[in-house]
Amino acid sequence: MAKDGKDTSAAVLQYLVMQNRPFALNDLLLSAQLKECGKTAVQKALDQLVVAGKVKEKNYGKQKVYVVDQDLVSSPNDPDLFQMDSKIAELTRQIAEDQGVIKKAESELKTLNSTLSIEELSAQLEMLQAENEKMESKLKDLSQMKVKLSASDFKKVNATKEKAASELRKRKRICVDMLDQILESYPKGKKALLEEVGVEPD
Repeated sequence: MAKDGKDTSAAVLQYLVMQNRPFALNDLLLSAQLKECGKTAVQKALDQLVVAGKVKEKNYGKQKVYVVDQDLVSSPNDPDLFQMDSKIAELTRQIAEDQGVIKKAESELKTLNSTLSIEELSAQLEMLQAENEKMESKLKDLSQMKVKLSASDFKKVNATKEKAASELRKRKRICVDMLDQILESYPKGKKALLEEVGVEPD
């Protein structure tokens, strides 16, 4: 049921005070409180409130915007502002604490996700134990000379041995030649020279 002019003006003023922000006519008509009043009635009420000085009117091109006079809007007093500031500080502190707890929980979750499960650890342990048993068995066979080399393996090992022996003889010959050259101008004997340079003859 449509409201009369006085009720519509009261409803429009109450809504503007409660929202305390600028509205165009069409925006006001979107509200549930004013939709049933009708566009003509709301416009008339706004005009009356502007004349009465309770609502301010601003023109933006072809559109008019209305906002309630701020003298009609209750503003918080100093104790209220102090209480609000305290509440804001408390909430800010609480948010910082909550963020710290969340960050710690995320870090712990990341650690848990990167850790092996009991099943995975058990499987890995079994694998390592089997590998250890295999290596111990191989070591035992080697220590008891049970491992037999194939002919090709023996040739490889023997070739490596011969190469090392040949390299040893070559280096020994070079060392002896160097010592002989030094001894030509050395005032003492060969034994004294070997002791001085730290060479042990085999």
